[in-house]
Amino acid sequence: MTECTSLQFVSPFAFEAMQKVDVVHLASLSDPELRLLLPCLVRMALCAPADQSQSWAQDKKLILRLLSGVEAVNSIVALLSVDFHALEQDASKEQQLRHKLGGGTGESILVSQLQHGLTLEFEHSDSPRRLRLVLSELLAIMNKVSESSGEFFFKSSELFESPVYLEEAADVLCILQAELPSLLPIVDVAEALLHVRNGAWFLCLLVANVPDSFNEVCRGLIKNGERQDEESLGGRRRTDALRFLCKMNPSQALKVRGMVVEECHLPGLGVALTLDHTKNEVSEDGVTDLVCFVSGLLLGTNAKVRTWFGTFIRNGQQVRGKYLYRLRIRIFGNQ
Repeated sequence: MTECTSLQFVSPFAFEAMQKVDVVHLASLSDPELRLLLPCLVRMALCAPADQSQSWAQDKKLILRLLSGVEAVNSIVALLSVDFHALEQDASKEQQLRHKLGGGTGESILVSQLQHGLTLEFEHSDSPRRLRLVLSELLAIMNKVSESSGEFFFKSSELFESPVYLEEAADVLCILQAELPSLLPIVDVAEALLHVRNGAWFLCLLVANVPDSFNEVCRGLIKNGERQDEESLGGRRRTDALRFLCKMNPSQALKVRGMVVEECHLPGLGVALTLDHTKNEVSEDGVTDLVCFVSGLLLGTNAKVRTWFGTFIRNGQQVRGKYLYRLRIRIFGNQ
């Protein structure tokens, strides 16, 4: 997803701080880094906690102090003040209408009388309407995914493309998923984001604001993935998105690689994660790890895995697959 390369992603340091709710480390983040995590932090500060301990009460005070004076906090507080029960009811009605009339219908219960394009509507809308705009667009993409029978499509969407409103659209997305988890299962939302521009960036922000979902999201994306990821646009976008997630949480990269082998999907991702993991190691150690990984797949006792990875090697030799080429260069050099 080359469209994401100019955007700021959540750093491994920031993601770990979110996972551990390490308020001291969160306080050390720069303003741009902290901005990406505001949806979760504002919810932490405002929602009644399950943890009633004195230590959490102190942490909550520190979070409130951290958020004070941050301009974007006010807009997120406004988003959280909306009647989500009524919003969910209207969303359910819209889904029923789409199912009845067909997924391509332009009818919408959530959003009516659009006077301008989605970006201008978003700019001029209050918080309740912004939630409805993003929810309607997201549900339309999710419905199309469910009806596509695995065939990849790319959806142009102003809400996910306008550089001026990316952060605000991400705020709305994160709040919607957190407040309406039964309507918007995080794995289904992740799957939908693969189909829009800047999808990997939105996906990383979503997971960073629900850090406990990391393994669930990765497992879901791999399970729904292609057996050979370099052969299609969808496979390449899925692999790129998962690599961004693993760069944000590098301690789990090899666990994600294990999911790849277990599912026999996305072999290029498995190679890419191995290359990423070994690139900072001493040369011989890195090469040894690569050789062990590849030989373990090709010479192991699991016939399904051997066939799957052997197909990846053969296909990569025929079309000079990107990840196979990098693997060969890493092991043998420029021969």
